[in-house]
Amino acid sequence: MGSLISGPSTAYQGVANAWSRGPARLYDALASVTIAHVATELQGARVLDVGAGTGALCRALRRAGATPVAVDTSADMLGLVGDAAALAIAGDMCALPFLDGGFDAAVSGFAISHVDTPAQALEEMRRVVRRSGRVIAAVFGEAAPRASKEVIDEVAREFGYQAPEWYVALKTQTEPRSNTPALLRGCAGAAGLVDIDIADLTVDPGLDTPESITAYRTGLAHLAPFVASLAVPRRMAFIERAVAAVRECGQPVLPRVLVLSSRVPA
Repeated sequence: MGSLISGPSTAYQGVANAWSRGPARLYDALASVTIAHVATELQGARVLDVGAGTGALCRALRRAGATPVAVDTSADMLGLVGDAAALAIAGDMCALPFLDGGFDAAVSGFAISHVDTPAQALEEMRRVVRRSGRVIAAVFGEAAPRASKEVIDEVAREFGYQAPEWYVALKTQTEPRSNTPALLRGCAGAAGLVDIDIADLTVDPGLDTPESITAYRTGLAHLAPFVASLAVPRRMAFIERAVAAVRECGQPVLPRVLVLSSRVPA
């Protein structure tokens, strides 16, 4: 297991177990998509996974033959990375604790959209990657709300849930800085990256049963603490109601994903 250095906490601190039971399945699928077109290029490379979470991209990088190093603000999430990373360090993606040019590539899965300065995060990724090295980042694209999300949130509100302020800000202010191809391309350009390409994809991660969709949604950082706070009988009643609501609307999880592929200038 990679060594772990404690550092700053975020909204994701304390939700790792719930994440591993639900959202991890989605992010494992998305990780493979994120590096699919460069997987052979990364064989034997030392790659920094920025905003690594519980290690979905690290595992995909291992399968591609790379040596991943994980960095995330949440030591709790990093605790589940295990042997997927050669090293796991808690740190800030906008001030990476690494020297210039120390990696062959840097990747980020659905993390740069969680900071108000995504271009700065990409600039830091560029800084720590050698000349002509790859910088890859995936974000969720702007999309209409899905029925399964809406019905689970509605059941949660009936049980007393109120969306935390950080989540409201994330959805209304932070994510809209990079959630279209043009915006993401602009961030990459502002970061000094070159050979910029944006893939706009709809991904099927296999979350197509009411139970798996509910586990995914209720394991996310904005809902997991609320679910955990419910007494066991009430928590069971909430999950049962949520599953029934998803079964009625019958909509699978099919996220829109934008994948930035770029290089550090030669």
